[in-house]
Amino acid sequence: MPSTLFAPDSAFPDLSGPGTADEKLAAVQDYLYLLLETLRWTLRNLSPANFNEREMADWFDKLEAKVVVSDTVITNELYADFGAIADLTVDELRTDYLRAARFLAGNTAPLDWLYIHDEQIDFLTGTVKRDGDQAPCTEQLRRGDRCFWWTDAAQTRMTSLEETAWPVTVYQYEELLKGSVRFQTVEGVKIPTLILGAGTGDQSDPDLGRGFLRKNTGSLDLWLHGARDNGVFIGQYTDLAGLRKTTEIDFSGWDNGAFTETVDGGVTGSFSVTFDALDRPVKITDAAGHETEVIWE
Repeated sequence: MPSTLFAPDSAFPDLSGPGTADEKLAAVQDYLYLLLETLRWTLRNLSPANFNEREMADWFDKLEAKVVVSDTVITNELYADFGAIADLTVDELRTDYLRAARFLAGNTAPLDWLYIHDEQIDFLTGTVKRDGDQAPCTEQLRRGDRCFWWTDAAQTRMTSLEETAWPVTVYQYEELLKGSVRFQTVEGVKIPTLILGAGTGDQSDPDLGRGFLRKNTGSLDLWLHGARDNGVFIGQYTDLAGLRKTTEIDFSGWDNGAFTETVDGGVTGSFSVTFDALDRPVKITDAAGHETEVIWE
């Protein structure tokens, strides 16, 4: 009999390679025999009238997974590293499955993961919480109202289907949202927006200090959200918002062929001036060596 239910897929004959007609016919015959044996095994062991729990358990051991289906809804979550499906859902997805492995290894370094939920993808970094003595804080691994338990003392597999003597212990993490991809409504249209950075932590405006990249219907916008949004807005025309403005021009050194310009933020630039025979400025050169010609006629 076949070793797994997936044997017919993995053993599908490849008739495009080298070989005689007799050899290819023999391969097809072998495959048909495999299909027949798979069907016999399925009907013998998995039919409602003759359900063979031992055979099903052996098959699950080969698959290294345990799935519970209730009312056609799969309610368990996948932990591939430990070989057991404990909770698989379609409404959210987390990639912080390394919590258990991190605890077993004593690894308290920050942990990065993705959290997909409610039409958005979050990029998070978790830092281990510590108590007053700076010892790492721990808790039992849980998802919603489901707790996780090791199936044996060796801590090789976990389950949320039954309580055992070995709870799955993990570190507690302070979560910091460092970025996300989410839908934002612009003029009645939902548009995916890339949001970067953790922000300033202002509770009244959580997006303050974060960067945004969004392709609107007629433009591509990149900006930093603040009291005044600064950025590049590319459409029929390209607009730059938040450029520094001149606050002071100092011509006190004009006679010596120089002047300075001060812009927002107190940044000062120096310029040299070249004069013609009539003492008219004909060229201005900035500190980087860029020259600007001045035409009088």
